[in-house]
Amino acid sequence: MDLEIVEGLVPSVLATLNGSESIYGEAGIMLYKEPPVGVGRKTVKSAGLLAGMERVSVGGMPFFLTEFTGPGHVAFSRDGVGEIRILEIPAGQEIDIMEGSLLCASNSIGYAMEYVKGTHRPGRIVGFWLDRLSGPGKVAIHGYGNIISMTLAPKETITTDLGALLYKDAGVQAKTANLPFGSGLLGKFESFEVLELTGPGQVALQSIDPKQPHY
Repeated sequence: MDLEIVEGLVPSVLATLNGSESIYGEAGIMLYKEPPVGVGRKTVKSAGLLAGMERVSVGGMPFFLTEFTGPGHVAFSRDGVGEIRILEIPAGQEIDIMEGSLLCASNSIGYAMEYVKGTHRPGRIVGFWLDRLSGPGKVAIHGYGNIISMTLAPKETITTDLGALLYKDAGVQAKTANLPFGSGLLGKFESFEVLELTGPGQVALQSIDPKQPHY
C-alpha cells in the first residue's frame, strides 16, 4: 500500500491499494475512488456499545468506520485548509489523534478510543475524544493550518489551546485545566479552559482550531 500527499490549499491523500490490501477512515471524507475498490463497514470493536453511543451523541463522531479494499486508488480529503502528515507507526507504538483529524490508516493499524475529561466549564463541559492507533502500519493525518512538532522531555509540560492538539505519543499525558485570566477572584472567574501536555514523547500541534468559525 502506498500513500501520496496531493499538495494544495486544501490537500488530500491518494492511497494505492494492491491486490486485496485495505484501508479505513471515517465515513464522508472520501474524495473519489476507482470502481474496483470495494467499500465496506468496519466496526469499532474496542469502543463498546455505551462508549460508542456516547462518542456519537456527545462527541459527534461516527460509530462505524469505512473500509476500502483494493485493487485500485482511493483519495481522502478533510475539506479544510492545512497540511497532511503520513506516519509509519512501528509495532508496539501507539499514538493519539485529535477527533476529526484522521484521514486514513492501513488495516493493520489497531483502532481504539481515549477520552479526555473536561473541566466542567461552559464550552468544553464534556471533554473530547482521541483516536488511539497502534502499529504496525501507515497513517495519514490532516492538520488544520500549519503543523508544529516538538519533543517533550520527561515531566516537561506545555499549555495549549484545546483545539491546538493534532496528535501525540500515547505516553504523553493530556489533562484539561482552568487558566486564570489575570489575578484575584475576577481572574479565577474569567479563567478559560486549556490543555496541559506532559512528556515524555512527541507532540504535533495545529495552528487552526477546526471547531472554531473562521472568516
